[in-house]
Amino acid sequence: MSLHSFSYWFVCTISAVIAAGATEPHTAPTLDLNLPASAMNTVLPVPEPSRAMLLFAGIMAMAFTYRSAWLSWHRSSGSQD
Repeated sequence: MSLHSFSYWFVCTISAVIAAGATEPHTAPTLDLNLPASAMNTVLPVPEPSRAMLLFAGIMAMAFTYRSAWLSWHRSSGSQD
């Protein structure tokens, strides 16, 4: 595994962990939405660990698909030189 590949997967994993962590309910009060209290109850996130895991899995799946497409395109364009 090259340093570039390791860096790509490291950054993608960290990004997915941060995004999944942002689904926690304790971060919602820090969002300044300027909504009335009655509307705010419908906006607050539901604390479900499965949602965070699905978000993490989705981001990693997109990273894998993007990397596969990039490598495929890079190999096909490199053969035409």
